[in-house]
Amino acid sequence: MFSKEILVKNKIPVHHLKKKDFLFREDQKATQLHYLLVGEITIYNTDSEGKEFLISKVIDRHFLGEPPFLLGERYPANAVITSDSAEIFSFSPDLFQKFMVDHPDVLLQFTKEIARKAYDKTLKLKSIAHLNPCERIINFLKIHKRSIGIELEDKIIIHVTRKEMANSTGLAVETVIRTVKKMEKDGKLELINHKIHY
Repeated sequence: MFSKEILVKNKIPVHHLKKKDFLFREDQKATQLHYLLVGEITIYNTDSEGKEFLISKVIDRHFLGEPPFLLGERYPANAVITSDSAEIFSFSPDLFQKFMVDHPDVLLQFTKEIARKAYDKTLKLKSIAHLNPCERIINFLKIHKRSIGIELEDKIIIHVTRKEMANSTGLAVETVIRTVKKMEKDGKLELINHKIHY
């Protein structure tokens, strides 16, 4: 969405983080809106037993934490760097407002990105509540592809572990493994060197 030049020109503060650093933690007050220019960040919740529930993986050129920032709420999840390093620009409320007023075309893109995330979360919740394991996995794969900018009809290797898939779909890891093998047998996906090709 943004180039580094426009962010630097508008004096948006930058942070350089490394693998396993937290960008924010669940229940922390959202005082900044983060824009990941380069890297990968995993957004997840942890239940009372310590089990992680994958919400999403954020890659280059995407925002993080928009709803709590815009509403002045607390982050509902943790965000941890999963790439070797990450370059993140952070907007204060005043900087964000000025930036969007000065760049109305970006405001429309930003609004569409929030709408896309809300739509994907609705699909994910529907999937967890109503679909069988195969349908949940297909839904997860579609949402994952769309989130990284891949058209649904284009086949790619999915770089997500079975554990991450289980955490995101509400299934047990064993169920994901068993279902993926059945899906391969049924021709719904391919496995190439144990990686899902979909």
